[in-house]
Amino acid sequence: MSPKQKLQNSYLPEDVIVEILARVPVKNLLRFKCVCTRWRKLILSPWFVSLHLNRSIFNPTRHSILVPSRCGNQSVSLDPVTFSPIQNFNQAHSFAQRVMYVGSINGLLCIRGDSPDCISIWNPSTRLFKKLPLGRHYSPINISFGFGWDPIANDYKVIKIGYQSNLENGQIKTWAEVWSANSDSWREIKVERNFFLCRNVYDVFVKGFAHWLVKDGLKSNIKPLVASFDMNTEVLQLVPVPEHLIGKPSALFCMNWKETFALAGCVSREPTKIYQVWTMESGSVGKEPWSKKFTFELDVDFYCFLYNVNGKLLLNRHGDVILYDVETRETKTIVTQWMVRVQYHVESLVSIKGFNPLGKDAKKME
Repeated sequence: MSPKQKLQNSYLPEDVIVEILARVPVKNLLRFKCVCTRWRKLILSPWFVSLHLNRSIFNPTRHSILVPSRCGNQSVSLDPVTFSPIQNFNQAHSFAQRVMYVGSINGLLCIRGDSPDCISIWNPSTRLFKKLPLGRHYSPINISFGFGWDPIANDYKVIKIGYQSNLENGQIKTWAEVWSANSDSWREIKVERNFFLCRNVYDVFVKGFAHWLVKDGLKSNIKPLVASFDMNTEVLQLVPVPEHLIGKPSALFCMNWKETFALAGCVSREPTKIYQVWTMESGSVGKEPWSKKFTFELDVDFYCFLYNVNGKLLLNRHGDVILYDVETRETKTIVTQWMVRVQYHVESLVSIKGFNPLGKDAKKME
């Protein structure tokens, strides 16, 4: 057999090469683009990007929990299984200002800068990003953001909600707008009822819905509500919380419990804190949505809830991220002196229209 024939026989079938590359980390794939033109076209093709994302979703080694520092210039990534640190990366080299994580989905991270209108979509794996255009509304305070994905239209969206207060009569006016990656523009969202925001970023994104815990009423008449935004229909609706939790607006937190939106509330503090967990069933927004699932004890003082993974809660306690096991009630400090907003991240090749390189040779956020 000639050397040329031996070389030809050593080639792998195309489908085998695709399956191998679909399981390769993004960092390696970025280098493999230089192997040949065929591989470059393959790696950049939308169908391969989708295939690689699906493989990554089912590969825990491609997952991490991103925890930004309190000053917003660096982050640490945690292993979602062992919760041990994987690596630290300095965001100050990439962005010219402090950043806060808004949300993460399919490998894309939505971040905001010091200014509420400085919003970007960033893929940390490919180091590509896009700064969003200015919206129709501007407010330095009383504003909150959400980030999500509409799988039907394959469209990534950022929703911005804010309110303006009238000091004379004590009334407020709530507004909302959404940015679409497909159209690269903002659209006004109809708000049926005015409400107050509790946080500057949304609480949970689950199955096409972004959820906020909000307030209706003033001072002693405050009523907690859940604001739910449908990424597909772009409808914003308000849902009352379960009656058992209405009188405890300061002891509520939202979470994604087994791919279902859930609301946890403290119903007893003596001798230990007892929390009830209620889930919002699929398709029940606007109806009687709540179903009580279970209760658990939490005998740890904490500032706010961060995330939950496999029945374990990530909590912020005095600036430290701690891990609380609901079943064993064991507590473990994960990292110290870090911010209160964390994101679950899956590495991917996903990009959106208008992405640009980010790094030493690229323009930073202005």
